[in-house]
Amino acid sequence: MNRSFSDFCLRTSAILLFLFLGGMLGEGQIAAAPAAAPAPQIGGTVGVAKVDAVNVRSGPGTGFPVVGVLAFGQSCPVIGRDTLSGWWLVQCPVGVTGWVSMDLVNIVGDPNNVPLYAVSGPAPAAPVQTPPPPPVNGWSASYFANRDLLGSPVQLQSVPDINFNWGFGSPAPAVPVDYFSARFQRTLAMNPGYYQFTLGMDDGARLYIDGELVLNDWRAGSFRQVSVVRYLDGNAHTYGVEYFEDSGQASVQLSILPSAPPQPVQQSVGGVPQNQWLATYFNNTDLAGGSLLTQYVPRGAYPLDLDWGYASPAANVNAEYFSARFEGSFFFDAGDYQFYARADDGVRLYIDNILVLDSWWDGYKEPTNNFRRIGGGPHTIRVEYYERTGSAVIRVWWTRIN
Repeated sequence: MNRSFSDFCLRTSAILLFLFLGGMLGEGQIAAAPAAAPAPQIGGTVGVAKVDAVNVRSGPGTGFPVVGVLAFGQSCPVIGRDTLSGWWLVQCPVGVTGWVSMDLVNIVGDPNNVPLYAVSGPAPAAPVQTPPPPPVNGWSASYFANRDLLGSPVQLQSVPDINFNWGFGSPAPAVPVDYFSARFQRTLAMNPGYYQFTLGMDDGARLYIDGELVLNDWRAGSFRQVSVVRYLDGNAHTYGVEYFEDSGQASVQLSILPSAPPQPVQQSVGGVPQNQWLATYFNNTDLAGGSLLTQYVPRGAYPLDLDWGYASPAANVNAEYFSARFEGSFFFDAGDYQFYARADDGVRLYIDNILVLDSWWDGYKEPTNNFRRIGGGPHTIRVEYYERTGSAVIRVWWTRIN
């Protein structure tokens, strides 16, 4: 009995020792294996956080507020890149959209397919402050008895602001009710921040800041408004507004209001801008020779809508006998489309270099045509236009059928 009991004890001790050593070995193996990072959810081009606590900011820079944080290994689809700083714009499934530094994420996928943006202006460090009230002396106003600001002014005034609606009258007895012009000037300092400048006019007006033309709608026409957002650094700047009245009612207004930073403007891809137009102007009716002016034209309520009246598109472009080419990339849902144009004089429209509208002759016209089975995605639209004499106008738009 004693020997059997001893054998039992020895066997039990051996089994316990084996289990104890096996457990030690298992713990050692688990401790030696590195902790696996969360697998990124890859679809298209994504950014994967390569450090812990990656800040997602409202703009491409450390001066912008933090709107979210990514943990190590967390991934988000990349939807854009800032051309100036190189920061990535990400859109995370948790509802956070913002910018991350290129040094803090690894990019998985093809970054060349990511749209490019240009976010201008310094990052606002504090909310935009309300500008101080204008000084008592206001604007100096000079009025001319012609519509081209020529010669000596026939009336001088000091006005607190630019907010005039003369109707069928004039600013003063010495100023005619039609075919007059005016120049308003002042120097003004406002708190640092973004501001929206809005110019209203009947007929034409333009705005200068420190001699730079920032708003320009110098043509006869009924009352309308144009706007631009600019960053002001807090220093004193010189502002100038020029205005002319052709005939009929006369009015001119300028408002300056605090504004949010402008939205990123999608830049050109492969030389063709997206959701805007690259406009090229020629001083002939055949789009021939070297171009005089190249500029971006934003998309409006109609994709292309320009009415110069009897004026010209720019100072160095003829008011008559000029031509222009407009090219842009626009997104289409798959389907059949109806294309329209309204032009005086000639117009041609191409989609992906396929001619859709061809009305290349003088006079006012409203051509239209169908284009069937357009594939879904971006397509290049090119509009060619020429002005012979008289009024100059071009409008282009399209609608999906059914």
